[in-house]
Amino acid sequence: MKIEKGILSDNDKGREPAVSSSPSGDVEKNRLFQTLNEETPSERNYLKLLGIVVGGVILVGVAVFYFTLPGIGDEIRVSREAELAVRDHFLTKEKRTATDIKFYQCDGFYGARVGVETRTDLPNPLYRIANYTARVARTGDAWNVTAQPVTSPDADKPCQ
Repeated sequence: MKIEKGILSDNDKGREPAVSSSPSGDVEKNRLFQTLNEETPSERNYLKLLGIVVGGVILVGVAVFYFTLPGIGDEIRVSREAELAVRDHFLTKEKRTATDIKFYQCDGFYGARVGVETRTDLPNPLYRIANYTARVARTGDAWNVTAQPVTSPDADKPCQ
């Protein structure tokens, strides 16, 4: 079967195939090992890059945590026991019912701005004051609460 000269001819059945210009088997093996040697460091580079990224994320997380800690004068949430101690102090000592309590971080204690119910039916002018400042400190197992009525805007500083 001969279609064109040199292509698809049956006349060459006994001929040995021509040797291609490909390298010998040893060279092929060496190329395989070269490829493996080239891929191994790239895997290490990925692990190094992943380690750097994870370290960076941890560093950023620690920085965000540190810079969001409350400072002196910042409004905070305190434990339920501290809030109950303030409410109990106002009921027993001040004879007032505390409505709104905001706590502030101070140096060694908590400051509180306390809103209380006003009483207009009593003649005492102290019962008409609606705001107090309180100092809340932990002494042993108990909470020590001292309070003052806010009579002027200068006295409305909880961390004094």
